[in-house]
Amino acid sequence: MGIDKPYTDQTESNLKQVLKFYLFLVLCSTLVSWPAESNNSQVDQEVSLGISFAASDTIAPYFYPEQPGGIQYELLKHALENSNMHISHIELAPNKRALRLTLAGKADCLVNAPEGISSLHYTQSLNEYKNSVFTLDSEQLNISSIASLNQMTLLGFQNAVRYLGEDFAEMARAHEGYSEVTNQQSQIVMLFTKRVQAVVLEREIFAHYRRLLKNRVDTSQLVKEWPLFAPAPRKLACKSPQIAQRLNQAIASFRSSKEYQSILEKVSLIPNSTQ
Repeated sequence: MGIDKPYTDQTESNLKQVLKFYLFLVLCSTLVSWPAESNNSQVDQEVSLGISFAASDTIAPYFYPEQPGGIQYELLKHALENSNMHISHIELAPNKRALRLTLAGKADCLVNAPEGISSLHYTQSLNEYKNSVFTLDSEQLNISSIASLNQMTLLGFQNAVRYLGEDFAEMARAHEGYSEVTNQQSQIVMLFTKRVQAVVLEREIFAHYRRLLKNRVDTSQLVKEWPLFAPAPRKLACKSPQIAQRLNQAIASFRSSKEYQSILEKVSLIPNSTQ
C-alpha cells in the first residue's frame, strides 16, 4: 500500500511554475497567430468591396476604353466571379501611369505587369499575347526567321525591342528600315497603304484595328501572318501579397476549367483562336 506524500510549499511552487509555463505558451501562440488572423480579416474586407485594377489604355480589344469589356476584361471578370470576388474598378491609363497607380496603392493590381518589380507580387498568367509579323500577300515576301526581317521595311509597336527577345532586338538595332510607333492604328494604315512592307503586332490587336479602319483604308487585301515569336504570358502584379495569392488561386482554377476556353473563343476576334 502506497504512502501519500505530504503536500508541501515546494509542490505548490512547482505547480505554479508549470501553470506559468503553460500560460506563456498560450500567450506566444496567440501573439503569433493574431497578426495573420488580423491581416486575413483585413484582406477579406478589402476583397468583399471588390478589387481594383490598372491597365493600359491602348490594348483594345483586350480592354475597351469606351466601356467595360474586352478579351482580358471578360477573362478577369469570370475568374474573380467563380471565386466569389468581383472587379470594383479598372483604370485605363498609359503604361507608366498605370504602374504608378498600382505602386501608390490607388489600384490593387496591375494588368500585364512587366517583370522584375520588386515591390509588387505576381500572379500566374491570365492569358498569353501572340505577337506576329504581318505582310500583304501581294508583296510575295518569304519570312523564314527573325533575321530575314532586315530585308524589308518593318514597323513595330512602341518598345517592341524590349518584349520580343534578344534576336529581334539585335536585328532591329542593325536594321535601318526598322522603326516604332506609339499609335497601333498607324501600323495598320501604313501596311495597307504599302508605306511599309511589314508590321509587328499582337494578332488580336491587329484584327481589331483591321476591322475598325476598314472604311478608311482597304483592309480587305489578303494578309499573311508570320508567327515568329513565342506566346507572351500576361501576369498581374499586386501591392498586397494576400490579394495576389487570392487572384492567383482564382486564375489557376479558372484556367483549368472548360469555361476558360469557351469564353476565350466567344470573345476572340479570330475564329478558332486558342491561348
